[in-house]
Amino acid sequence: MATVDIRLKKVNKVYREGDMVSGIIIVESRGVLQHQGVTLSMDGNVNLQLSAKSVGMFEAFYNSLKPIPLISYSLEVVKPGKLPNGKTEIPFEVPLKPLAGKVLYETYHGVFVNVQYNIKWYNNVCI
Repeated sequence: MATVDIRLKKVNKVYREGDMVSGIIIVESRGVLQHQGVTLSMDGNVNLQLSAKSVGMFEAFYNSLKPIPLISYSLEVVKPGKLPNGKTEIPFEVPLKPLAGKVLYETYHGVFVNVQYNIKWYNNVCI
């Protein structure tokens, strides 16, 4: 059994294009964890959709557009191996650079538009 937490180093959590997003992945385990690598991914998308208020709910559902990707980046932070019993801190740095031809916008959640960025970790653990 293990718990995982991602903590960003920047206090105010306001990032601009060109910044480095850095922090640590904290893994706390009861026992040694064998794994097939730990990967960190950063994704950002603009989601556009019609409001159910301006059209019917059925039309709003079917007229939602595909997300527009702004950033997509993956980084292997730990190669396959073992994590020791207890607390392990894994540092990371990810550049904040948009996909070619795209611009990074501020996070926004509105009726017609959502701009959202996520950092996730992935691994294959063999206990």
